[in-house]
Amino acid sequence: MSQTIQIAKFGNPVLREVARFLDLNDIRSETIQELITNLFKYLEGDTYGVGISAPQIGQSVALSVINIKPTPTLPDLQPRSLVIINPKIIGTVGEKKNMWEGCISSGEGKNSLCAKVPRPNTLRLEWLDENGVSHDEVFDGFIAHTIAHEVDHLNGVLFVDRVEDPKTYMLLSEFEKQNL
Repeated sequence: MSQTIQIAKFGNPVLREVARFLDLNDIRSETIQELITNLFKYLEGDTYGVGISAPQIGQSVALSVINIKPTPTLPDLQPRSLVIINPKIIGTVGEKKNMWEGCISSGEGKNSLCAKVPRPNTLRLEWLDENGVSHDEVFDGFIAHTIAHEVDHLNGVLFVDRVEDPKTYMLLSEFEKQNL
């Protein structure tokens, strides 16, 4: 894979596919390890992006990276990085919480789309990490919201499919004006 990542935008059929699960040989392959590295590099260079899934760069495999970091609109976020492969949300607790959400695939920079999306505030996730080691953990708050968004990508679901109030749609540029 080249150093420059090309983001699949809304309308690209790969974003509506159910991604293929990876076996241990796949996970340990140079191709997948390089994919993980490139996804993290992309997020490090993106001001707002805190998660990205392989389908967003045209690779229909069940792999996402989470790289939570402070952003201009959420400066108090606690850093946390995860590689989630073949993830399964195996339970949620409580009511869903509406949070603002955007997507790297929804546009370029400040012309990307945002909206309020209801997602579980607490979820339990089973997944494999970049070494093929199995994990089972409960996540709360922002990271749970981010994980749910990325797991949706692996199932061909976009955040716009989850928006309940279409009046919340706005471009990132307008969101910044109202929230900074």
